[in-house]
Amino acid sequence: MPDTYKGKQDDRRYEGEAVDITYNLKRCIHAKLCVNRLSEVFDVDKRPWIDANGADGDRVAEVIDMCPSGALHYDRKDGGAEESTPTANRIIVQKDGYLQFIGDLDIRGAAVEIESETRATLCRCGESNNKPFCDNTHKKVDFKTEDLKIVKVDEFAKADGKLVITSNKNGPLEVSGNFQIEDEDGNIIFTGSQTWLCRCGSSSKKPFCDGTHNRNGFTAD
Repeated sequence: MPDTYKGKQDDRRYEGEAVDITYNLKRCIHAKLCVNRLSEVFDVDKRPWIDANGADGDRVAEVIDMCPSGALHYDRKDGGAEESTPTANRIIVQKDGYLQFIGDLDIRGAAVEIESETRATLCRCGESNNKPFCDNTHKKVDFKTEDLKIVKVDEFAKADGKLVITSNKNGPLEVSGNFQIEDEDGNIIFTGSQTWLCRCGSSSKKPFCDGTHNRNGFTAD
């Protein structure tokens, strides 16, 4: 990634007649939805591994929209619909894993300045080599978390509008804007317009920050 990463404009581009595909290896969590659902376009045994002409634009768009990390995006050339912005800002807490963000996202940090992102997977184990993004290190370090419980839910709370995620130096992810936090089964555990989420991996109140980063020597830009 460049010194200041600005999203898909800085990603590798694979050009096709109907659609261009962009990809960032460091953001990829290897969910393999693309490979398993559209091998005509995504084939890790070929070089280049992405063939943007392997399927029509609608099918490419359908599969890339499923990519949880935002490592894959597309630009239509055939007049088809571009990726839409989700109407609700959702933070999905993956057990023993990453924080998945879906919505109208701006992501900010020392080396990150992304506007109008729709999908991202951010590290919460504290060990990713590509913070604030997840790189699956949580699997190598055997990161474990407790089952989530409902903290605060307002059934009338809004989850629309811009959501700004700021990666604070040596500290938590600050989240500002209307949002809901869910467990991986879709149960809502928190609604609000501002919170701080742990990314040092050691908070006793995961996914929320409890200040442990100030005591355990956590360092991250």
